[in-house]
Amino acid sequence: MEWKYPIIDVHGHIIPGVDDGSRTMEESVEMLELAASQGITAAFATPHCPRHGRPPETNKKREELERLISQKIGEFPIYSGHETFYHEGLLEQLRKGDARTLAGSKYVLVEFRPDTPYTTLFRGLRSLSNAGYVPVLAHMERYGCLRKEQNLTDLLGSGCWLQMNYDSIQGSFFNSEVRWCRKQIQKGRIRLMGTDMHRLNFRPPDIKRALEWLDGHVEPEQLQKLLYGNPMRIVENK
Repeated sequence: MEWKYPIIDVHGHIIPGVDDGSRTMEESVEMLELAASQGITAAFATPHCPRHGRPPETNKKREELERLISQKIGEFPIYSGHETFYHEGLLEQLRKGDARTLAGSKYVLVEFRPDTPYTTLFRGLRSLSNAGYVPVLAHMERYGCLRKEQNLTDLLGSGCWLQMNYDSIQGSFFNSEVRWCRKQIQKGRIRLMGTDMHRLNFRPPDIKRALEWLDGHVEPEQLQKLLYGNPMRIVENK
């Protein structure tokens, strides 16, 4: 299917040679070409941010990647960022600039261990909010504690944004995990979608089946916000 809305991918490991994502600039370009062929028109580069020491400088590689992919397919913005792992020193990393927010905004993409207790997860996200950031919980579907309805409701009430991976809604209706993820989107709880692309042979950008389901089950206005409007709010720091 030819997708009719612009899509901004908010989560991808596309900077080569800095984490467990892309290995070469050529692989990064190929992944983005594949993403663009499915309707993605811009992406955030979100390499993992190390907990200790300064992260590698990635701006030059990001700018080179943007130049190379734009030469291939036309304008394709690539925004800066990190996928941060929550720990007690994260706020200090953010203040020093060692951990990057998304596109230099107040939004912070943050992950936890999947088995993190809800009280720990909530406390960490609240600490970011209290410091003036908007936490974006990466691949929220991985956290078992959020299967409890009250926990999810409380977290949404705290101002946290939830990001879900496209892979999580691709699959059979008879898969209870797929059904749960789709339900969260239909309830309007998910603000952002991401490929979480890593490599051509490991978690490549493949969103066709997800887009087909979204097109048939989500209202156009909500869908436009999910795939483009909300990511642009981050870019514009609104």
